[in-house]
Amino acid sequence: MILTDTFIIENPELIVESRGGTTKKVLRGVFGRCDEKNNNGRIYSKKILAREMERLAESMGERRLLGELDHPTHDAVKLSNVSHLITKLQFKNNELLGECELLNTPAGQVAQALVEGGVKVGISSRGMGTLTQQMDGSKHVNEDFKLVTF
Repeated sequence: MILTDTFIIENPELIVESRGGTTKKVLRGVFGRCDEKNNNGRIYSKKILAREMERLAESMGERRLLGELDHPTHDAVKLSNVSHLITKLQFKNNELLGECELLNTPAGQVAQALVEGGVKVGISSRGMGTLTQQMDGSKHVNEDFKLVTF
């Protein structure tokens, strides 16, 4: 089952870098939290997220970890919808800090305009896996979870 969870980027920081006539726009902020219930009532363990971040590290290092605008319902990234490139993921306690480069694609230009317009944008984790429902109504993400992108 596809699992998509949206998280409003808290205290987003837009960094504009200019080098050799090109401008790069980087969005940095909290992409999610672990070991606590999110907006969808799901709980992602730090152990599972750390494992998945390690699995995706090579793609990130090779500038291949792409993300899309909106909430796709498929498990593969469609290049025609790409808006950003994930460049950094790390933990600070239970917060998942992320950084993404907003690309100069049609979808990336929309994302840039929203951020520059002061819109509170969200970032969604997208992955495949199953859930275990707890008595309190929370849903724990199981070990079979595979993170696709943000």
